[in-house]
Amino acid sequence: MTDNKTPDDKKALDIPEAPSAKPIGRIPEGVSPERRYLPVSLEKIPAGFPAPNGGYIDGRLDLNEFCISHPASSYIFQVIGDSMIEAGILPDDYLVVDRAREARHGDIVIAEVNQEFTVKYLELVPAPRLVPANRNYRPILITPELECQIIGVVVTSLRKY
Repeated sequence: MTDNKTPDDKKALDIPEAPSAKPIGRIPEGVSPERRYLPVSLEKIPAGFPAPNGGYIDGRLDLNEFCISHPASSYIFQVIGDSMIEAGILPDDYLVVDRAREARHGDIVIAEVNQEFTVKYLELVPAPRLVPANRNYRPILITPELECQIIGVVVTSLRKY
């Protein structure tokens, strides 16, 4: 499989050379992760001009509960490649994927294309296709001849700095 970045090539189907996501693991059935609640500040953080922080706590947030709605059908994939950088999904990010959630137009999904995993936007109209978030790559048209299966919907992206 090759990443075809040549804009002059008029083929409708570009399949990446390497997968853009690799499975890390599934959250085991019957395993209830230990709850670790983190404090949530009352203060919202502006991304522009600095604002004073009163240090007030609004509540607590359990990241398992926040990120995982269906533990028995959730998986974690690690991103490789740069086809989704304009969506804020970077190499080495971790994606929580929910197989129980129905994939809809505009969702970011994990798909298996010709036995390789990839992460892309799912477009259903006007024709089904997997769309990268990087102008250097072209969409993958989903045709009856293409071996393609939607694995699940990305519900969370995690990055450690």
